[in-house]
Amino acid sequence: MKKIIILIGLLALPLFASSHHSTNANFTQEIISVAGVIERVRYQNPHSSVLIKQTDEGAVDRYWLLESGARTTLERRGVSFEQLQIGSEITATGRKGRRDYTMYLQKITFSDGSTFIPEPDLAP
Repeated sequence: MKKIIILIGLLALPLFASSHHSTNANFTQEIISVAGVIERVRYQNPHSSVLIKQTDEGAVDRYWLLESGARTTLERRGVSFEQLQIGSEITATGRKGRRDYTMYLQKITFSDGSTFIPEPDLAP
């Protein structure tokens, strides 16, 4: 009976374990830039993110998910996403995602020329 309980526990373990993949698993080394308008800002763990809307010449909207580091890591570095205002026009630069319309954020440049760099050691 003891062996059966241990076996059930081992078989159920993957149901309770969650994995976290490295940045390299989800993003390429290719650096891209995308212009758009901030739609949503999420400052949380395990990843902070910014959703921007990019409208092309044909008036087709595309939504880009710009991922960044964990809130706790960014807070330790003195970074806050509070300066990212919904509706702001920006150009985001970062590592292109392996999924369509995703990027690992390295820098945001606002229309006035000011910048936001969530992780200074990763900036281009």
